[in-house]
Amino acid sequence: MILVVSSLSFSACRDEPTAPGEMPASLKIEAETFLTFAGGRVQLSAIATLEDGASRDVTMEAVWTNEPGSAGRVNQNGEFVAHIGKTGTETVKAEFQGQSATTTIEVSKRAKKFSIIPVFTHIQSGEKLQFQAIAEFEDRTTEFITDRVTWTLRPGLAAELDDNGLLSSDMGRSGIETVAVHFQDSVDSSRVRIQARLDTDFEFVEIPAGSFIMGNNDGLDPEKPEHEVFLDAFLISKNEISTAQYVRFLNRAHADNYIFIESNVVFGARGRFSDLPFILLQGTPLFPQELIRFVDDSFEPSSFESIPGFEDHPVVKLTWYGAMAFCDFYGLRLPTEAEWEKAARGGQQLEFGTEDGTLSHDLANYSGVEGRDVFDDLAPVGSFPANRFGLNDMAGNAWELVFDVFDGTYYERSPRNNPTGPGPEITLGVLAPLQETPVVMRGGSWLSSPDECRATFRGVSADLPDLAATPPMIGFRVARYVP
Repeated sequence: MILVVSSLSFSACRDEPTAPGEMPASLKIEAETFLTFAGGRVQLSAIATLEDGASRDVTMEAVWTNEPGSAGRVNQNGEFVAHIGKTGTETVKAEFQGQSATTTIEVSKRAKKFSIIPVFTHIQSGEKLQFQAIAEFEDRTTEFITDRVTWTLRPGLAAELDDNGLLSSDMGRSGIETVAVHFQDSVDSSRVRIQARLDTDFEFVEIPAGSFIMGNNDGLDPEKPEHEVFLDAFLISKNEISTAQYVRFLNRAHADNYIFIESNVVFGARGRFSDLPFILLQGTPLFPQELIRFVDDSFEPSSFESIPGFEDHPVVKLTWYGAMAFCDFYGLRLPTEAEWEKAARGGQQLEFGTEDGTLSHDLANYSGVEGRDVFDDLAPVGSFPANRFGLNDMAGNAWELVFDVFDGTYYERSPRNNPTGPGPEITLGVLAPLQETPVVMRGGSWLSSPDECRATFRGVSADLPDLAATPPMIGFRVARYVP
């Protein structure tokens, strides 16, 4: 009986007569947004326009309904609550004293993980930088959502940020800016250091724009045919990425919850390559030496550290995703295969990426020990003379991953301007679900024959190798566009 009285009283309150002149002439539904996500909420307002022209909020007096009701329900306070795990379009109706209004609410997938890239980077004043927002949804799909988020910049003294995540730094100004982004019920942020003169953890060499002959008609089939390629100017790191540099990345990424470690393998936790393996920390039969260890101390924050004496050695035992994630974090990229070959050949058609274009143990670390090459395995970066462009270790030491997916016949149809390989220009998640994808590695390693160290030789690695058995001699260097 008490419930019935309560219901009658509630109904009577909503149907209470309105004084003359205050009768509603029309009704509309307002909200900050009519978009939500599975499990999300939207507060609606019913606004009546009265006969005397005044407006009145009648949200608590209106009768609310929605259909079909599969994606959510609206309560009698005008709050729409989306069902967990459901998506769709709902039509919401408000009724008040003979007037009614309808609207639609779109319920989208809920993001399980959300992040932006780059995470920590440096740019020169006057330079632009495009940020990207990425979400992994509950259905395990991953999407770029750059145009669906809210971007903010603090303090905004050295740059401006538009609604699509494009940061434009002011010429002559410097400082640290924080880029924050909001999506659904999540917030992420990134830091960018703006400098009058670029000074980063990486030493770059500028390779000038121009054409060169790529490939080798006297080489193996994948190196054929020779073809002319034009490349815009680009920057490439003087050295292979060192163990110490990768450790700094791991620690920063770990602090920002971008990675996790399981069974001595580091995996992505957020970003483009969530749940994909990045690097194996333990030794392997072919290369038992550990270069990086994870210290999980109950009394100190857990962290990664270089094995003493190996800080300046190239980081190896990587996957292609581990190299790409490093680049994403700092706003860098892998060089394309064409960029790598042009840089290795030193502005000439040199056979090897060495000081004079020839190969000897005084010029590079490859199979065997002789002369200056006293290393049984990896050598510290820069242990041998640089090539004609001033780049170290473009022959031997560690294989270097590049951006391109491998296709043995790609040169037959390669674009003549700035080719990026036959794979996707923008990668999101695994390259090819349910199968391995061959990716290109260049330059040879300390185990390689002279033939494999040639500037035109195209090595191949799986994008998702068996890390316990993968050749451990694969590293990388980074590139970026000229400011």
